[in-house]
Amino acid sequence: MIDSTHIPVDTSSPDNARVPFEPHEHVEALEPARIETDEWFENDPVRDRTLPKRRLARERVMQVLYAFELGGGEIDTLFWDLAERELREADERAGITSAPDSPPPFEGGGRGVVSPDAEPNEGALEFARALTKALTLHREEINQIITEKLQRWEFSRVALIDRILIQMGIAELLYFPDIPPKASINELIEIAKDYSTEESGKFINGILHAIMTHLTETGKIQKSGRGLMEESASGYRPAKRKN
Repeated sequence: MIDSTHIPVDTSSPDNARVPFEPHEHVEALEPARIETDEWFENDPVRDRTLPKRRLARERVMQVLYAFELGGGEIDTLFWDLAERELREADERAGITSAPDSPPPFEGGGRGVVSPDAEPNEGALEFARALTKALTLHREEINQIITEKLQRWEFSRVALIDRILIQMGIAELLYFPDIPPKASINELIEIAKDYSTEESGKFINGILHAIMTHLTETGKIQKSGRGLMEESASGYRPAKRKN
């Protein structure tokens, strides 16, 4: 028997009649939409062919990580879809043969994965694979270094592209002995100018130089060979970014 004292009143009815409560039908939540980097980035093939191989590799790694952070899918699949073919083609134009064309498992070992200590003559694809693997394997350590330097900021409040570029810079400082620190920082500043805000370059420059100084003083940066040289960024033409 229904207790009429607990039946809600329909105040919109002329006679304030009591109507039985009808529960809402349960609706399953929609699955999150797949994020595609094309929604944010419009790459220019003509411009990209003029870029140094490692600049192109860094840009694609940044885009892969950006899509991954926004729920675009597994990082292996994103790398395969958004970076693998284009970087392989860039290597082929330069006469460089890449490792077997299979999606590299960045979480562990496997075919197609190289160690993070890339050699100077490696192609764009091998460098991008090594950088992505270093960022995946050492994510917590890298984020902790950033958090310690952002004394007045929460790490999560840093713009996503800026955060990714800072992470990439730390990975290159720590795990790529052949790359001069200034070359890493300058390259990432230039990418920030193309893809982030007007102030991002200055912000990234300040953070990475402070981190580089700290890591050098504590003996954590171990550079050798070409990595001991001082380098500046190469020339570039700005990329298009969707509004």
